[in-house]
Amino acid sequence: MQGAMLEVRSLEVAIRHRKVITNVSFSIARGETLALIGESGSGKSMTASAIMGLLPAGLSMAKHSQVLLNGEPLPLGDEARMRQIRGRRIGMIFQDPMSCLNPYMSVGKQVDESLRRLGIGSAAERHARIVELFGLVELPTPEKLVRRYPHQLSGGQQQRVMVAMALAAEPEVLIADEPTSALDATVQAEILGLLQRVQERFGMAILFITHDLAAAARLATQVVVMQLGKVVEQGAVARVMAAPEQDYTRLLVSVRRMLDTPPACAEDGDSEANLLTVKNIDYAYPARSILERPVPALSDISLKLEAGKTLGVLGESGSGKSTLAALIAGLAAPGGGDIELFGQSMRDRQFRMSRAIRRRCQIVFQNPFGALNPRLTIEKAMREPIELLEPDAGRTIRPRLEEALGWVGLDGQYFERYPHQLSGGQRQRVCIARSLLSRPDLLICDEVVSALDATVQIQVLQTLKSLQEKLGFAMLFIGHDIQIVRWISDTIVVMNRGRIVEQGASSQILTAPQDAYTQRLIAAMPTPLELASAPL
Repeated sequence: MQGAMLEVRSLEVAIRHRKVITNVSFSIARGETLALIGESGSGKSMTASAIMGLLPAGLSMAKHSQVLLNGEPLPLGDEARMRQIRGRRIGMIFQDPMSCLNPYMSVGKQVDESLRRLGIGSAAERHARIVELFGLVELPTPEKLVRRYPHQLSGGQQQRVMVAMALAAEPEVLIADEPTSALDATVQAEILGLLQRVQERFGMAILFITHDLAAAARLATQVVVMQLGKVVEQGAVARVMAAPEQDYTRLLVSVRRMLDTPPACAEDGDSEANLLTVKNIDYAYPARSILERPVPALSDISLKLEAGKTLGVLGESGSGKSTLAALIAGLAAPGGGDIELFGQSMRDRQFRMSRAIRRRCQIVFQNPFGALNPRLTIEKAMREPIELLEPDAGRTIRPRLEEALGWVGLDGQYFERYPHQLSGGQRQRVCIARSLLSRPDLLICDEVVSALDATVQIQVLQTLKSLQEKLGFAMLFIGHDIQIVRWISDTIVVMNRGRIVEQGASSQILTAPQDAYTQRLIAAMPTPLELASAPL
């Protein structure tokens, strides 16, 4: 394509003669953003690695495949020449800044390394350039921040440092590989706005890799949809979002529509039937040494949850959501206040759960792979909690395991598999089934879908909703994604810096937020993508 800044022609990548990327072609003009979207395993990041000449060992690109930069083929087979292009003419931002930044070096020194490779020889010149770059990506007090280490920065600040490193040489093309997927909604909006502003300043072409259709619609003008290593649809964002032509694209769009239209809330029940009552609890992380003070995490938290209802706990990272979940689940003891579970005061029990109470209160964690022992089969992993809670269960366990797997849409063929042999969605379904084996009255879900793709997210949410209707348990659903929390919750509490700043019916919180923090969260929500007329 004439005038394209970056052009990919018939890209094919194979491992041992098995194609993992097949015939991928697209182009991006100067000043344009193209979104490469698809779920995990679709080949998005592999495509970016191929463009940069960074394919993992064992993977090879077909000889007829070409990547052109400003009309000139990239020397992908010549590592020495590619080193002169990477970081100079093509910059890249990776998904997880904390894994990319060296924890033993200040962020200023890490950017300084990049500048030395670019040939900026004077230390004074490099320092001035670092301060300039940090100012460009809108980091506060750049002169002070250059001396900080990655762990001393927020997730958004870490990602801004990564953007600064990628912009050091003012590249012609910027590849952003899932740069917002690990960030809270407000920080996502800030990073997307930042990318738009730096693009306007430098006129670069941006390849934006994401699984988030809303982020793609906000930033890009063109979109390429990938599935299983192939392009299934491409075109202008407005056209693809409003009238997708392929089944897979329609599926992705339908998921967005479902999140924009939550199901009806449960009818109001008996206000006396509170399964959970949290009364003015406080909590501080213990000091790590005698020279340190405890770090306050929660302050004066009070809430109620009725039987059969869902209470959403909404807030950004560091707001205290997961700490609250741990206290309610009996994994830690508050420093003050009380937690009443099923009418019993936990303070009177020194916040120790009896076996009977623990059976009625179960928790599902964020990372299903970390929650399952990789050395145990699915059957053994599911047997463990029942054998602990019911030592005399004996032969009755196996039918109960099969029943619980059936609840989440799986069957007995999964019993002999190990966690690594399941997809992320399947692993999370197993964790949900395991938590429901004791027929709990309260299920705590701590960020249970945040690590999953959009289509898997909605499948897990629908599974939880249908199981709640079937089994009648109440849910405490914790999350940072406003649309997901709204979709599943009857009422919502909003947390900020360890305090509840607002609570009420989910429709009220979303349509008429009273607190400034809640208003900021709502403002960061992606706007509807004009999907109402999209055929499904």
